[in-house]
Amino acid sequence: MSELEKMNIKLKKLYDNYENNPIIVNKIHEYLDKHVPRALELFIERQAAQLKRKQALEKNSQIYIDKFLNNPDKQYFYIPQSNVFIFYDGENYKIINEDDIWHTLLRDISTKDNLKPWKHKIKNSVIKIIKDKSITSSIPESCTIQHIIQHLTPILFKSKSEAKYLLTLLGDNILRKNTNISHFMRIESNEFMIVLQDHIQCMLGSQCTPCSTFKFKYYKQDYKECRILNFNDAVRIKSCWEGFIKNNVLNIIAVATHYSNQFQTAENYIRLHCQNQEVIHSICYLSNTTEDILIKKFIDEWLEDSNDSGEITWNEMYYLWKSFIRTTCNFPIMPIILKNLKTKLSCNLKYEASNDAYKMIISPKLSYVKIFQKFWNENIIAGEDEFEVSELWSLYLNWIAPKNIKTNEINEEKLLFLIEHFSQAPMIGGKIVPCIKCNLWDKQEEMREILNQLKLDYNFYQNDDVQIYKLYKDYCKKILEGTTHKTVSKKYFEKYITKIIPSEYIKDNKLLKEYWTDF
Repeated sequence: MSELEKMNIKLKKLYDNYENNPIIVNKIHEYLDKHVPRALELFIERQAAQLKRKQALEKNSQIYIDKFLNNPDKQYFYIPQSNVFIFYDGENYKIINEDDIWHTLLRDISTKDNLKPWKHKIKNSVIKIIKDKSITSSIPESCTIQHIIQHLTPILFKSKSEAKYLLTLLGDNILRKNTNISHFMRIESNEFMIVLQDHIQCMLGSQCTPCSTFKFKYYKQDYKECRILNFNDAVRIKSCWEGFIKNNVLNIIAVATHYSNQFQTAENYIRLHCQNQEVIHSICYLSNTTEDILIKKFIDEWLEDSNDSGEITWNEMYYLWKSFIRTTCNFPIMPIILKNLKTKLSCNLKYEASNDAYKMIISPKLSYVKIFQKFWNENIIAGEDEFEVSELWSLYLNWIAPKNIKTNEINEEKLLFLIEHFSQAPMIGGKIVPCIKCNLWDKQEEMREILNQLKLDYNFYQNDDVQIYKLYKDYCKKILEGTTHKTVSKKYFEKYITKIIPSEYIKDNKLLKEYWTDF
């Protein structure tokens, strides 16, 4: 049944109800002639006006939304994993409350009469769009990128190219780009990477693994799938980078993922975009060599043939190898398994298993090693004391001074390397050697002698308890009055004071007056 037939039925029913009432019938004619057409015209006009208004609102709303969301100085993003909104002002990415975005939107829309009727609808649309905008797809401004690069260089890296490579690697891992490449770093950078990962995961969730391809120890990986990234020594100093990471984690995420999107992968960056040939060589050095090439280079450059008396023990050979890998190759890891290294060296050199030594071979780079071994064997024994490497370095210099031995082949860093290798002593914090005693300086006995002198001094003029800090300062003054001028550190002094002074005389970090009055 057509619409016209339905209307005819309704009109027929209406007419049938009033056909005996001429007045009503005339009224029906009047409505059909005048009122219905006019009502329809008004309705059509209102419909057209409403449609035009809606179209204008839609157009103006879309223009406003586009302008609001594409303002380079005010950009908004969302991280669903942590349910946080991000605001970018063209310099820094910062967390922002959703309420603040609402307030900004509603306050701004309220000033625009043509948008007021839809202000809540526009607000909801904007929030919905922002929730689909990931920080990992943002494009940071040059000033943001340079801020990150300039902090990483030269503090943590020698060149900007290495900093870009690290950031691109982070971006690859954040975006979960499949890669079989292992990126080796020095073990001292481990804490830096842990802190960096913790802060990134705090933002992007625990399922994000930004450091998944970073390795600190070699274990039979194919050289072709190995890359090297060398940090500066400053990576050991937490204060150099901890605050930077904390305050810039969102900037780091944005720059890292931007580089990963821009270069596609870190491998593409090195292969197609990096212009620093020295950096390319350093990063790809291991992937462009083999075990046999490395061993041949080591033998050719670090060893020399000798007569029958020439000999290098395996322990010394392994030290030379580690030095070669660290200095000549600049690798942060040992790229050959120890057993394989010894086997291959034994195939290329004359090895005598009974002495665990290589015969008819010498190395000019062992001269300072022999001197160090002599120093250590003559002066260091097992004991209940501890020495900082800087203290041992000073003692070593004093020991060789009368011997007219050149010291330009060794420095404090090399001394640490020698101690770690030959003494097998468990280091504390990478700078303290525990459980030893040195016959060149009995630190605790010297402390005891100085404190006994101070005990006499205090007995004459001191009537109160003495702060341990003041006691240490007085100890330092007494040392300077003597001939050795070697003072223990404040930390050492506080640690070992109870070995020199009975603990019952020490309370609340003070030396009680009873100590010098009780004789």
